Amino acid sequence: MAANEFDAFCRQAFEFLEHRNVRYLVIGGLAVVVVGEPRTTADADAIVFVSPAEAESLIREAAAAGFDLREDVERERLSRTGTMRFRRGLFQLDLITASLAFEERARERATRHELFGVSLPFPSPEDLILFKILAGRDKDLLDATGIASRHRDRLDVPYLETTLREICDAAEDASLWTRLQRVLASA
Repeated sequence: MAANEFDAFCRQAFEFLEHRNVRYLVIGGLAVVVVGEPRTTADADAIVFVSPAEAESLIREAAAAGFDLREDVERERLSRTGTMRFRRGLFQLDLITASLAFEERARERATRHELFGVSLPFPSPEDLILFKILAGRDKDLLDATGIASRHRDRLDVPYLETTLREICDAAEDASLWTRLQRVLASA
């Protein structure tokens, strides 16, 4: 995979969202590259702030824009998981529809950074750590630890703890709190 092919895919994928005035926040590996520490990734991930009707429209527009997808499969994925996956060649754009108040706050706190020749919204280090804690996979927790290490002296730990406590209460899941404490201790 040539880096310039991935760059071109990302530029096209995010311009697709920008030209449709979709409010979104870049997360996943690309956000780790910008906010955390360098690492490789082969997809682009974003949270989109759209209504169900807007999400349905986005699926149709992605197909018309040349993304490889089956609209019926993406509508099913959207109804089942709140996600959409748009492919082009070897690469994919994974979109997660926002469903938590925390995600809206993260979008409001985001800063824009130039990547692939496009100005993109990225979460704060604290919010990216929280996204990684919520995902909970081993690689996500490693990313969260790397981000916490890189920003150790500037992290707003009270914000992390207060926000995660709200999420834990809503989800009735204290294991998220344990993940955060492990990440902070490892950093």
